[in-house]
Amino acid sequence: MREPVAARGGNARTGSERRPFLQVWFRCSGHYQRVYRSADGTSYQARCPKCAKQVRFRVGPGGTGERFFQVHCDER
Repeated sequence: MREPVAARGGNARTGSERRPFLQVWFRCSGHYQRVYRSADGTSYQARCPKCAKQVRFRVGPGGTGERFFQVHCDER
């Protein structure tokens, strides 16, 4: 399975600095999560609060400008 690639994320303000983020909807749990970019700036990582499925969004050229993603978790 290929990882989604995010060209850029939205921005949340914390003090005077802006932190890029993505909004992820986990269908399994019915919850949204705001996911912030990793410290090294190469990815966003999220985990479903119900089934613990992990998803990683890489940052790089050729990615998408989308900020909202939907994750279909495996029902167990």
